[in-house]
Amino acid sequence: MKYKIIFLSASLLFSTSYSVTVRDALIAAYKNNKELLVTRQAIIAKHESIVQAKGGFRPKIDAKLTSSISKNMPTQNAAGVHHYNFDRSKGGSITASQNLFRGGSDLAGVKKTEHDILNFWAQLQDKEQEIFLNVIKAYLNLYAKFASVEVYKANLAFTKQQFDSASTKRSIGEETLTQESLAEAKFMEAQSKLESGIAELEAAKAGFEQLTGMVAPEYVDHPKELIDVPASAELLQEVALKENPKITQAVESLASAKQDKKVQTGALLPSLDLQASTSKDIVKSKLSQQGFSRKDRNMKYDNRVDLSLTIPLYDAGVNRSKRRQSSETIIQNRLSVEKTQQDLVRDCKQAYRAYVAAKTNMENTAKQVKAQEVAVEGTTQEMDAGTKIMLDVLNAQSQLLQAKLDLINATQNYYTYLYQILSLQGKLTATGLDLPVEIFNPEADYNEVKGYF
Repeated sequence: MKYKIIFLSASLLFSTSYSVTVRDALIAAYKNNKELLVTRQAIIAKHESIVQAKGGFRPKIDAKLTSSISKNMPTQNAAGVHHYNFDRSKGGSITASQNLFRGGSDLAGVKKTEHDILNFWAQLQDKEQEIFLNVIKAYLNLYAKFASVEVYKANLAFTKQQFDSASTKRSIGEETLTQESLAEAKFMEAQSKLESGIAELEAAKAGFEQLTGMVAPEYVDHPKELIDVPASAELLQEVALKENPKITQAVESLASAKQDKKVQTGALLPSLDLQASTSKDIVKSKLSQQGFSRKDRNMKYDNRVDLSLTIPLYDAGVNRSKRRQSSETIIQNRLSVEKTQQDLVRDCKQAYRAYVAAKTNMENTAKQVKAQEVAVEGTTQEMDAGTKIMLDVLNAQSQLLQAKLDLINATQNYYTYLYQILSLQGKLTATGLDLPVEIFNPEADYNEVKGYF
């Protein structure tokens, strides 16, 4: 309940009606973001590799058809007899081959591919979290720019009122030229800040549109979503080390490297292959000699089964080098797992500390805004009573303006760290946020593809 009070008090500071929420932006990004669509398509293509990996267990069948014509030019032998030959042949064969043993490399290849696909799934989750976090940052930036423009407008209206009042009082001799000039300078400054704020708002809209694929709205809603945050950095680390997709990527890369070593080991072992074939050839011959011709027709059948054992003796050291390379890759990936764990622990500590600091800063800044509003109102009343001058009022208004801008930035930072903590837990996804979208399910596509021949 304490959080709700803080969020609502911040939203009451800016009374503009907003129309787009964080969830709206994330839904649009999930459907439209090109980078995310490209990553999904890459996974669909990667699934075909499991069919290719299983090909080593399946037979290969080839059919072959042949047709040839042979005709000799007429020749004359020693007796002066002319003759020539004309042959036509047709044939066909079917050959089936099946590997029986390849040093276990086929099975290792399938397992390696499975780990590579799981790695791709983790990469998709990581990419989805990265894009969602960028969308949230763009949304918060858009919110900050909208809120800043509203603050600048209010500041412009206040300074204009003070300038008009100073001009009126000076015309009747109740105010000095100096005070009028100071009020005018503050009014001009307020105009410049408003113009700069509008320009920054347009740039924020462009960044938002690029990430979400939706037209930037006229307003965005105050980020009010309540997210469960672990009670301590240690609890955050515990979840991150189990659920963060970067850990999954590192672990699957290590498992893939281990299977790759088995693949390279299999290349050093004997290979046993079975081959069966059947063929039929038909040869038609015609012999012409001195007006006499003779025709022959021959048919030939050939059925055979071969069992061959291939023993690699020496391949210029290539396969042994690949095996040694795989061993070194395993060590590299094992170190990568450890480094990923260390990086996550560091990121969790930093993010949690920054989150706590941002929360405290937002609370204190909200109190500062309220106190400064009271100060401006009191200083104005004292000026009307003659105990303060206009410069005091303008200075108090400048401090209020800065306090409101600080609150906007504090709110933006708070929600940025809040969603970063969610990302570290691996929950900044369409599934983790329970977005009302059709979830892309890579496992369903994989299960459909893996049975193809």
